[in-house]
Amino acid sequence: MAEFTGLATLDLLVILLYLLLCVVIGLKAGGRPSDSTSYFKTDGKVPWWAVSFSVVATETSMLTVISIPAVAYLGSLVFLQIVFGYVLGRIVIAWLILPYYFKGEQKTAYSFFGERFGPGFQRLISLVFLLTRLLADGVRLFAAAIPIKVITGLDYPVSISIIAALTLAYTYYGGLKSVIWIDVLQLCVYTFGGAFVIWFAGTQLVDPFLPHLANAGKLQVIVWPDSLSAVFTTPYNIIGAMLGGMFLSMASHGVDHLMVQRLLACGELRKARTAIVASGVMVLFQFILFLFVGMAIYAYYQGLPITALGLTQADEVLLKFINEEIPAGIAGLLIAGLFAAAMSTLSSSLSALSSSTLFDVVPALSERPDSMTISRGLTLLWTVAFIFFAISFTSTDNPVIELGLAIAGFTYGALLGAFFIGRFTDYNRLSAIIALIVCVSSMVAVIFLGNIAYPWYTLIGVSIFILTAALAEQMLKLTGRI
Repeated sequence: MAEFTGLATLDLLVILLYLLLCVVIGLKAGGRPSDSTSYFKTDGKVPWWAVSFSVVATETSMLTVISIPAVAYLGSLVFLQIVFGYVLGRIVIAWLILPYYFKGEQKTAYSFFGERFGPGFQRLISLVFLLTRLLADGVRLFAAAIPIKVITGLDYPVSISIIAALTLAYTYYGGLKSVIWIDVLQLCVYTFGGAFVIWFAGTQLVDPFLPHLANAGKLQVIVWPDSLSAVFTTPYNIIGAMLGGMFLSMASHGVDHLMVQRLLACGELRKARTAIVASGVMVLFQFILFLFVGMAIYAYYQGLPITALGLTQADEVLLKFINEEIPAGIAGLLIAGLFAAAMSTLSSSLSALSSSTLFDVVPALSERPDSMTISRGLTLLWTVAFIFFAISFTSTDNPVIELGLAIAGFTYGALLGAFFIGRFTDYNRLSAIIALIVCVSSMVAVIFLGNIAYPWYTLIGVSIFILTAALAEQMLKLTGRI
């Protein structure tokens, strides 16, 4: 990372006040959950629009806020093709997947698997989810500390611990309800930050920057593949991006408990459908916003290469602009927006992992009279796990970083495939277990040894799972096992 000058005292004060405000509002909004169910599900009393805001804030990590502008600075708007797939995927979720989460008393996304394949498979699929989230969001916590370390001068363990401790403060006491309402605040803050950067950069330019961007080809959205192989090997072509984005969204928002937990908080199917579809529209506008943040900075720096700006990687360009160009006070608020993105992702993971541990892995604990205390204890334990996992990294060149950020590609296909098999077939539990093991193992080979673009990972995983389950079912029938 490049070295930046330190923040002004006013900026540091703004950041501190914002973080304290998050804790106070979180504690107030959470109220006093009476049991583990209300702690993790909110009794369905959260309005759909707040859930929709929370869904968007949860999927927006600090990496999104700093990396999407970098994508636009280096390229164009072709990333939006994947976002179009995200929107389509949520529409499919609303009518194909969500109804099965609102039949009976579903405490987690994986209660469905318990009813269909038994508690053993429910526990296994939950463990896959727990590992996925620990790897992916543990690495995101470390990544969140990188710009904080660079700008404030704090070392990694301190930066990581500060983010985790402040997030734990309101998540621990208020549960999911606190998480959702703080997510609403977080989204407003970092959205304001993006809009301000565009406005500020625009005011510093003599001429409107859109014509300049158009002439440079940076407003291109649609890319048609120039060959059949390009469909599968290039990430940003209209076919692969939209289809891949749709299945990725179906998995991340339809079977990943991180998102499903929020939708269950709506309390009824109609509200959950409205929340998930609205979140698709919101995330489209959000990606447009942050792509144009990168475009505005590109125009401000007159299209200079990253190296000419004294940077080593494109992800630093937004930090450089905030640190060197934005007035004191406002710069602190924008940095607070980065904290906001990091905290919303971490708080959501803490709540989702704790609830899945309680209701899926060791459900007997949820029946105990002290389940409320156990729920908070699990939240604390997962916080410690995230801190230790994040601190274990020592540099951004560690190859496990890439593994953590792409970990969803290893498991999302298996999660979505398991749902399809459970919903649309009568295959037995053993076939599903075999398919789960084969799918995850195969995706390791596909990702590490293949040349397939990442948007295809989920669809490939789903295909492997369904095909393996079908073959296993036939083999088990032929051998008389079922």
